Amino acid sequence: MQSPSIKGVSFDKSKGKWKARTIRDGRTINLGTFVSQLEAAQAVEQATISLPTAPVKVEKLPLLPVDHEEIVAKAQRTKLVAQHNTLVETPTTTTLLEAKIFALMLRCVSRSDVEAPTAVIPLEDLFPSFGGKQHQLLETAMRRMMSATIQIPELNQENVHLVSLCDSMRYDSDTKLLVATFGKAVIPYLVNLVGNFTTADVDELLAIKSNNTHKLYWLMRSWQFKSPHTVSVDELRELTTPSSQFTRYSEFRTKVLKPSVAELNELSFDITYTERRQRGRAVTDITFSISKKTNAKQLALPIGAAISETPKLQLTPLQQKISIRLSKLKLTQAQIRKVLDVVVGEEQLTKLLKETYPVLRDFETKAKPGENVAAATMALLKSTFPAIWVAN
Repeated sequence: MQSPSIKGVSFDKSKGKWKARTIRDGRTINLGTFVSQLEAAQAVEQATISLPTAPVKVEKLPLLPVDHEEIVAKAQRTKLVAQHNTLVETPTTTTLLEAKIFALMLRCVSRSDVEAPTAVIPLEDLFPSFGGKQHQLLETAMRRMMSATIQIPELNQENVHLVSLCDSMRYDSDTKLLVATFGKAVIPYLVNLVGNFTTADVDELLAIKSNNTHKLYWLMRSWQFKSPHTVSVDELRELTTPSSQFTRYSEFRTKVLKPSVAELNELSFDITYTERRQRGRAVTDITFSISKKTNAKQLALPIGAAISETPKLQLTPLQQKISIRLSKLKLTQAQIRKVLDVVVGEEQLTKLLKETYPVLRDFETKAKPGENVAAATMALLKSTFPAIWVAN
């Protein structure tokens, strides 16, 4: 008598017998024919238990890129890093260790990269000594950075576009190297900067003692060319600290703003800020005045000595024309000298005059009354002549 259907067992009418079969690794395996349905079912059950499992072939990826030694050597010679302002204004790190890893990852980026750049970071750049506790901190930092996302601006504000900061992160205990690959969609914000970017000094980034100060460092760098810059308290908190921290401005000022500004002023910054209150209530906005710190040794020199050590540049007529143009656009003499040091040759100088003419026209006709003309000019020059930001 035929029993209800059993998985893997079927009746072959042409032979008048029961067929048994099982599926293993996606393949159908015939187990033979049997006189009774029970015998066929027992064969299927036995095959499920006894048949060996085919080994799963896993392609083992190389832990380190072939040119990892070259990547490390080149990165350690890099003193200046850059990132798009979209990344600057998107908090991606939550701890000091993550901030340092991110800074060292940027150090491995080259403007010639066409694929997602891979960073190779020696552990000695992150830890004076590496042991059990540090290993746990590193793993936690890697997990957080792997989950970090960046929101890409969209023309339609209702659209949401998120991309991953990192595609992979590995730690090799034998060589004590951390290998991190940026996400593919982040490449334009690391390489194709198109003028809207911020630069930073690697040594200064590694000397900073808190993650909040790291974030404020990048913001101060990005706001420096449009100083004085006003930002709301709510926006500043969002850019530097988790939303759940320091809901009261007095706490934020005491624990984040004041110590971070003090730490930055020990580096190359000279930052002051003023608070604006609305009708005597809580502080609503902060205005930052940001400049580079003047070299104290240079100030100590006698006026005559300072002049004698800085010979006056002999400018060609075309360079003089450019110097006058950039002065009208409110660039400082130091900025003008830097531009003239980098932009050389009649063709390049003529191109500079052509590119800056619309900015001067709009400034003199007050077509853009709210624009910081010096910042706009420097952004234009840096995008047109990338060597300027490299020499910053």
